[in-house]
This record gives sequence, C-alpha cells and structure tokens, in this order.
Amino acid sequence: MASSELQKRKLEEYEMQLFSFHSRAVYATCKALPIFMQNIINERICSTIEKMCETIGKAYELNSENLSLLKTNGKQLERAYFKGAMPQLENIKNVVNKYIAVPSNVLLEEDKHQRIQYSDAEFESLNQRLEDLQERAKKATILNAILKEELQILEQFSISEGDVNKMCDIIENMKCPDIGEKMYQLVEDYKQFSTSLFDTRKITTKMKYNTVDNLKCKEFDLSIL
Repeated sequence: MASSELQKRKLEEYEMQLFSFHSRAVYATCKALPIFMQNIINERICSTIEKMCETIGKAYELNSENLSLLKTNGKQLERAYFKGAMPQLENIKNVVNKYIAVPSNVLLEEDKHQRIQYSDAEFESLNQRLEDLQERAKKATILNAILKEELQILEQFSISEGDVNKMCDIIENMKCPDIGEKMYQLVEDYKQFSTSLFDTRKITTKMKYNTVDNLKCKEFDLSIL
C-alpha cells in the first residue's frame, strides 16, 4: 500500500514538472464539477416530482391516504432519478489517468542517472567506495579540528617567523671544536689505567726484573769483574 502510494506521488511529481499540474488535481476538479451539476439536477428532479405529485393529486382529487401514498412513491422516484443521474466518477478517473500520464520511459533531468543499471557486484563496489570516502571525510574532519586547535595554541605565543629563522641560522653557523684527537688519547689513557688497575695477575720476581719474555742471561762471577 505504501509502495503504491509512493509510486503514485512520484508520477504526480513528474506530471507537475512536465505539465504544471497533476492528475489528482484534474480528477478533483472533474469530481467537483459533477457534484455542482448534481446539486442542480437534484433540485430540478425534486421540483419536477413535487409539481407532478401536486398535479396528480388535484387531477384525481385524492384523499389523504392516497396523497400520503403518492408522496411516498414520489420519494422513491426521486431516489431512482438520483441514482441514475449519479456521474460515473470511476470512469472519469480512468479517463484522467489515460490522458494525463507520463510514460515510464520519460525521465526528468535529475533522474537521468537512472538509465544506468548496475549489477550486484558493481553496486557493492560503489557502496564500498562510498564507505571509504565517508571514512576519509571523517578523518579529514578530525584532522581539521586538530589543526585548528594547534593554530589556536600557536596564536598564544608571540614568536614570529623571522625570530625562528634567525635562531635556525645561529644554530647552523655554530662552530664546534675538533675533539677527535683528544677523545682518542682519552681512550688510550683509559685502557692503560684500566689494565694497571684491574689486572689481577700475580707479579713474580722474574716478571718484575726480567720484563722481556724468554730472555736468556749468562751468569758472571762478580769477583772476576
């Protein structure tokens, strides 16, 4: 039911944009016109039947009982005429739908894209691309908010671009002394100090007085010298 009403409203939108009116308005106008005509016809029917009953009553000099019966028959005749004079509204509606209708192959400018039909796989791909774009838009929104917050923080400081460039130039032009040779000498001194301090080997008399390994000495008689 809802789908049918939605389709009907869609067709009416097309009719309104193409014709500047739609079938429902035409049908309402056509329906209102017979009602107006029906009121006139009803008045004519009632007036004619009333005059006819008066004429019959006077012509045949009917008594009160027959006059009451004549009046009842007159009411029934009015209803019969009313029923026969009722417009065929359903036929009017069908005629309106027949002559005021937009073919299904006619598309408005904003609906031209409906001509392209997509398969399920293509639809899933487009849907995935849409989700990716939405995610990127979300990240861009968050990044924009962060950048705005950083700009607000930077605005609280009075450091100008010129000051920053000046500080960078000072740092780049600073000259540091070459301490490579001194570091090398420091390492050598540390090695010697470490060796003498932490060497736990026992120093024998031979090692103390005979520092050269495998040195062969000849004994001499000191009295001869």
